[in-house]
Amino acid sequence: MGWLLALIKQPSVISEIIAGVIVGPSVLGNIEFWSTHIFPLSSWNYFTLVGNIGLILFMFNMGLQLERKELQNQWKSSLPISISTIVIPYATGAAFGFYLYDINNQNGFTPPDRVSFILFTASSMSFTAFPVLASILSSTKLISTQVGTLTLSCAAMNDIMGWCSLAIAGAFATGSEIVGLWKILIAIGYVIFMFTIVRWLVLHAYSFLVKRDDAMNHTFLVGIFLLLLGSSFFCDILGIHSFFGAFIVGVLCPKSGQFNTTLYPKLELVTVELLLPLFFAANGMRTNLGSLNDKFHVAITALISVIAALTKFLPGCFVTKIVTRRPWKFSASIGILMNTRGLVELIALNIGVQLKILSPRLFTMFIIMALVNTFMTCPLLWLVYLRKYKSTTLYNNETNNNEEIVTDERVPLITSVPSIGMQS
Repeated sequence: MGWLLALIKQPSVISEIIAGVIVGPSVLGNIEFWSTHIFPLSSWNYFTLVGNIGLILFMFNMGLQLERKELQNQWKSSLPISISTIVIPYATGAAFGFYLYDINNQNGFTPPDRVSFILFTASSMSFTAFPVLASILSSTKLISTQVGTLTLSCAAMNDIMGWCSLAIAGAFATGSEIVGLWKILIAIGYVIFMFTIVRWLVLHAYSFLVKRDDAMNHTFLVGIFLLLLGSSFFCDILGIHSFFGAFIVGVLCPKSGQFNTTLYPKLELVTVELLLPLFFAANGMRTNLGSLNDKFHVAITALISVIAALTKFLPGCFVTKIVTRRPWKFSASIGILMNTRGLVELIALNIGVQLKILSPRLFTMFIIMALVNTFMTCPLLWLVYLRKYKSTTLYNNETNNNEEIVTDERVPLITSVPSIGMQS
């Protein structure tokens, strides 16, 4: 299945979710022998456990690859685009959340805290899948062009703001509003502590080891992984998902020397090829297409997908046109790419299920939205932007007319591209 979807340049995450849907209650789960002896309900917990371990390692790896300097270099162009592509979807998602709240609480589902639900739906509408986006740009030879660097910069800012909002929603979901506010304050203090004292200690220890020509010292690596586990555990007991702590540790780690180039590929092999697909499959197994058993819920699913797509594409396209003054094809390509969901959306939805914010029915609706929006990214990008311009021409910074692509710089936002997104 992954091979077939790769022929049309689709992210591998789609095939992994579809595989989970097939083995879940939507298809094979309806067969009694399958659901009793092959994939009983109790086995789902093991999928989730192993998948969450993969998720923690993956978010740590993504933090390792995030280049703060490149965010600073791109901020003048990317900041207004990023703000527009998170504020408009966020506001629309919050308003739509008031309506979805009653739909979420049908069929005996225990109503979650209203504030946390609205914050969660708003956050879910505003994400752009950074790793999947990076892989799409790499496969189309756009990652080193102005389209690639600008889109990745916007996506990184989007995800950082989205994760912060999701953390706030999680804090409210695991306690009263007063408790939630205290958790937010503690989380802010924790982030400040990590990026000041802990980061200073880590960087100075690494500098000391580099001077001794021992950058990959085993004791230092063990210390980093203990810090990773401790940070993840602290965020988990705080009521914020453990991935947030892992991501923080990844961001504050050294970006120069052997640390990234040596550690990243080793972690990626285990995480991307073995552990993380189980996370996607577990999400697919939770998806029950049978819960959309009437025209009303199918229509709501379609409405969620359309709103999510338009609130990303329109601001991304028009604000890019205003800020960069580039041709419409360039601006439209930014809007299309900012609508990539995939991995990050699934992580957010999985958190919503774990915190008992999302019902199985609404979870299914949002999963379909993420799949549809991610699936249409590559075909639309080809129709709007790539059909007229060969990828080799784009990559070599050439053009056949005066209308399009001029790349001023070739500075990638990330030091390497995660292989999670695409299969070739």
